[in-house]
Amino acid sequence: MRFRFAPPAGVSVRVGHWLPLLPLLLVSALLLWLLRDTLIPLHQRWTAWDGAYSHGYLLVLVCTLMIVRDLLPKLHASSAHWRYVPLVLVPSWLWSVGYATQLGVLQQIALPALLVCLVLPVIGLRRLPSLLLPFALLYLAIPLWELLLPVLRSLTREVAAVGLRLLEVPAYIDGFNVSLPHGTVVIAGSCAGLSYLLMGLVLASLNSYHRRHSLKHRIISLALMALLALVSNWLRVFALILIAYYSQMKNPLVYDHGSFGWWIFAAVFWLYLWLIQHLPEHPAEVALTPVSPSLRATLRDSPILLSTAALALALPLWLLALSEPRSDAHLNAVLPSDWLAVSAAHANDQYQPEYTGFDQPYYWQTQWSDRTWLIGQLVYFQQYQGKELITARNRIVPSDTGAMNRTALRLPQGEQSGLGVLIILGQPDRLVVYGHQIGKRLALKPWAGKWAQFGEVLAGRPNVALWYATTVCRHQKCSAELAALKSHPEMVLGWVTATALY
Repeated sequence: MRFRFAPPAGVSVRVGHWLPLLPLLLVSALLLWLLRDTLIPLHQRWTAWDGAYSHGYLLVLVCTLMIVRDLLPKLHASSAHWRYVPLVLVPSWLWSVGYATQLGVLQQIALPALLVCLVLPVIGLRRLPSLLLPFALLYLAIPLWELLLPVLRSLTREVAAVGLRLLEVPAYIDGFNVSLPHGTVVIAGSCAGLSYLLMGLVLASLNSYHRRHSLKHRIISLALMALLALVSNWLRVFALILIAYYSQMKNPLVYDHGSFGWWIFAAVFWLYLWLIQHLPEHPAEVALTPVSPSLRATLRDSPILLSTAALALALPLWLLALSEPRSDAHLNAVLPSDWLAVSAAHANDQYQPEYTGFDQPYYWQTQWSDRTWLIGQLVYFQQYQGKELITARNRIVPSDTGAMNRTALRLPQGEQSGLGVLIILGQPDRLVVYGHQIGKRLALKPWAGKWAQFGEVLAGRPNVALWYATTVCRHQKCSAELAALKSHPEMVLGWVTATALY
């Protein structure tokens, strides 16, 4: 038996036919390689086979083939469009903000947009729409959809609760715990159905692309598959609860049901294909007959490609150079003579914030207002996602801390945003003053700190730190100590200035 590949009508399959793609592919590969640190977290998510984004590599491969197939005839018939080159500054700026603030999802969102802006000057706006779908599909492989998890998880719980009431199954639902007579079933985050929703949207998009549905019918197709994907997850969770109830928690599916949901999803997908079979299809467009390529035609787009890539990479590469680790904190600092440096063990015995990933801690003791104050500074010379100053994982107080009061301390200098003040109620009470040192600036609110990082990195000041001062209070709720601070904010400002990073 012999097989022969037959190309679409009007398309010549020759090595030379692919030459016009070479400059674009090389420049795209160079851009992705220079920004490769953004791809590492994506690789980790795409290779987590039980995660919601395990379809990542397959989707990228399919989208790449779709882009190449649709792009090739446009390259043969296109000319340079220099007016679109500046548009690449928008995703370049977005990537740079994400890098400077350790918001990796912003960097990942910027990558497909960078590639679109790289292609746009070569083919022009009129030929771009047919390429938007495969580029848009890439966003289904970017882990930004966790925003939907709370809603999807709550919907799953409510549907399960309705089903249990209809079947009169004795169950007590507390949050996401379903208590049955013989055990408890937990509706975990992985039970929200995000993986089924994303896979359903990917398959429906590819199906609509292959069948060349109109925009209206594509929307119908996507909405139908999204609903069916959610229904498949609701059926899966409800079925597992029933199995747990009727088997008295003894059925193996209660504890190992990784593939169970995908069998339900497969059945639902076949239902989707049956329901949309009568949606009208549009005939395939006749491919453009390419001209015979020459070296001149192959290199024709190189200047505009290189110019666009250079403009796209200018700000990111500058930021990468400016944010090289620099352990020069306190290089020119003159600490007060009455400050005594203390060890980390001594400082942490008194008070220890739940911060991780810092590169260098500093601790001092000083006397003021008849109290002994501990001043701490946790400095970050280098930051990246998972090792950053401002993140939900870092807490100024341990997670098991009991009652406390919060207030703020306004500093004398107007450009400073002030410091936070915590009064930890206990035996005895403790007062903590804290803030984030961002380069030369001081920030308290997380988003203000993130935004300040972008400007400080651009100014060549990438070092950041948690700054805090704490003392044990003699008066109830630290009333006298707090009054002393608010009466003499210049003293606290002097402490902060003495430990300035720059």
